Amino acid sequence: MADRRAPWWLWAYMAASFLSGVNVIVASLLDRDPWWSWLPHLLLGLVLVAFAVFLFVAVGRSLQRRPKKRGLPPL
Repeated sequence: MADRRAPWWLWAYMAASFLSGVNVIVASLLDRDPWWSWLPHLLLGLVLVAFAVFLFVAVGRSLQRRPKKRGLPPL
């Protein structure tokens, strides 16, 4: 029987992109420079977090769509 769970590297990539996105968002919000200097970083962080959430939802849905095993028909 094949293992249909998501590979470990996909979960690691999701976690890394989420954490780096949160890190970029927090770092840009703590910056004291004018808003136009940290706005691209803030947008990049939002994109990274959204991408990680999208991957998490996509993998979660693909795991739920497995067909249920059916028993053998009666003889």
